[in-house]
This record gives sequence, structure tokens and C-alpha cells, in this order.
Amino acid sequence: MESPRTGSNPGARRTPFRAGKVATVAVGDVHGCGAELERLMALVERWFPGARTILVGDLFTKGPEPGRVVRAIMDRRAQGNRVDLVCGNHDLRLLGAVVRMQSGASLDLLPRTERIAIELLQRAGLMREATWLLTEACDRTEVRHPRGTWTVMHAGIDTKLGIEHTPDDVKIHLKALEGEPNWWEHYDGRDGLIVVGHRPVREPLVLRDSTGLPYFANIDTGCAYGGTLTAYCIEADQLLQVEAKGLPMPGIDVPAAFRGMGSPTTSGRG
Repeated sequence: MESPRTGSNPGARRTPFRAGKVATVAVGDVHGCGAELERLMALVERWFPGARTILVGDLFTKGPEPGRVVRAIMDRRAQGNRVDLVCGNHDLRLLGAVVRMQSGASLDLLPRTERIAIELLQRAGLMREATWLLTEACDRTEVRHPRGTWTVMHAGIDTKLGIEHTPDDVKIHLKALEGEPNWWEHYDGRDGLIVVGHRPVREPLVLRDSTGLPYFANIDTGCAYGGTLTAYCIEADQLLQVEAKGLPMPGIDVPAAFRGMGSPTTSGRG
């Protein structure tokens, strides 16, 4: 049964959020996994009713149901809940492909990943709505707490420059080459908690200081590759996950960590 996880902090909450204020829940890279996003949103609503959700980017490409992703976002907003979108590198690529198509380029000439996402959105009759959401996402690099206690972005920061001086392009694209250290291995928490996706990991990664407080979280757990879709409630320091319902779509580049996983189940992780 789908249920919350608490990561490595034994003091994290294990009961529904009842703090008298709206929780903030970041959601990892969705990548067109519409059914999983619907299930995860239902789980978020159960544990953190009315939560503000922030999607960390890469909304529509690679997965089989980008139209359901559009509907899940619009439905949650229609229910009166706040949903914020930040820019992922694949959102930029897809929006660029859409602009090319609108300017007269043949769909057949677009890159395969973007072409398939556009075709799926067209079949769902949601191309216009998806373009609105892409435009919105690509206009926002990060969502930051007013007091700077936490920030949600797609990729990360240059730890030498800090969050204020890291260029937007780096915040969207930063990724270490294979065998090189990831940026968060050099991060000491001075800019508060930073929640990202972008580099898929088999399990969500939450780093903590000596007192147990989190200062970094990577919540891209490879749903499009047969892994899980992960959400992280910042105030409750609590993870929520649902497993992918099927195998990766044919033709997508599956990261080494997710190759040979076999057919995933449809239950959540607890």
C-alpha cells in the first residue's frame, strides 16, 4: 500500500500533517508519468491536505502519458490548491520544439523525444494547455522561501558562487559527469535546504547536518525508467513515493542505475 517514508531522520513525522498551516511538498521529475502523478497527488492530499506542491521540472517528455500530467496539474489547481512549476532542462527543450513547430517546422524533423511528447499531447487534445504550462515553468528557475530557509530548483548550484550568484542556466542543467563528484558533495548548507531532481537516483537522497536537520534533497527517483515518483514535504521532513506502473518507453536512454530492474510493481513504497 502506498505510504510515507521518513528517510534517515528518526524524528521525522509519521502521522498526517496537522500543523494548522499549508505544507510545502516538492515533487521529483515527472517525465510524462501521468498515472503515477495522479496517485502521488492523492497520497499528498491524504497526508498533507491542501498542500502547496512544487514540481521540480521535466514535466512531459520520456513517459507515456503527458496528457495525464497536464490534467493532474490543472485538476489540482481547479480544487483550489497551489501548484508551482520550475524549469527543467527537458522543459526548455520541449518548449523550443513547440516553438519550432509553431513556426512551420515539420513534426518529423523534431528530435525524437520531443516529437513523441508532442504527438501524445496532441492525441490527448491538450497541446495548448501543455504549452501554457511549459511557458510558465520555463519562466521560473526556482521557488525560494521568503526567509531563504529552503529552495526548490531543478539541478543545483555552483557551491563556490552560492545560490544568489549561480547563473540560471547552471541551476537548470548542472550535472556531474560519470565518475565525478556531484555538486552536493561540496555543499555545506549555507544557503539553506536545497531540493532538486535532474540526476536520477534509485533512492531519494537527503543529507543532514550534525543536528539531523536536512540541507539537501534529491528526489528524482527515475519514475520514467521504472523507478518511483517521489514527493518530499519540507515542513514535515517526510517522503512520499509511488512506484512506476510499467516499464520505460522504448527508445529512451535509461541511466545505468536503472537498467535491468525488471518489471516494477504498482504498489507504493513504505
